[in-house]
Amino acid sequence: MQVKTQEFLRLCEDSGKLVFFDIEATGLRGDYNSILVISIKPYHQDPISFSVMQPGNDRRVVRQAADYLSSDKALIWCGYYSKGFDFPMITTRLLKWGLPPLEKKLHLDMYYMLKSKILTARRSQGHLLSWLGTENTKMGVGADVWNNVLEDPKKHMPTMIKRCESDCAGLEDLYDKTSHLILEVTR
Repeated sequence: MQVKTQEFLRLCEDSGKLVFFDIEATGLRGDYNSILVISIKPYHQDPISFSVMQPGNDRRVVRQAADYLSSDKALIWCGYYSKGFDFPMITTRLLKWGLPPLEKKLHLDMYYMLKSKILTARRSQGHLLSWLGTENTKMGVGADVWNNVLEDPKKHMPTMIKRCESDCAGLEDLYDKTSHLILEVTR
């Protein structure tokens, strides 16, 4: 039996097994940088965040997030440029700690999906959220927070968690506004 993509998405939405995810990291490369926070937001539910106590030691965070993303709680992952950054960064950090890789699931990357469907001047999540007038917008974080999170994580990690959760909420809004354009979901 085959199920059409739109019907399948609705089934995943109804079951809460469509999950939005995002990470915040100290940089762009998993060998020289580490993850600060990973947020996972089941469709229309509150986000769950895994954050470090001390930047650099993300073993617990990547293990907990990988356990959730690999579990039966997540049937489809949805991210923004997540096939280009979030997923490889998590994979790199799991490898660093000698942990098993993420179980491969259906993965909807809204960046690539929208890139081939719409023609906008900019493709950033923040621009699209603003242009579409969504309830949630991209939360800005100043350079001082990014620069000082390593020095004083206790003070600045709440901001990083809030940003990561905000990105997941914005991603859900973007999905809600554009999901009718989704023709297929792949790994």
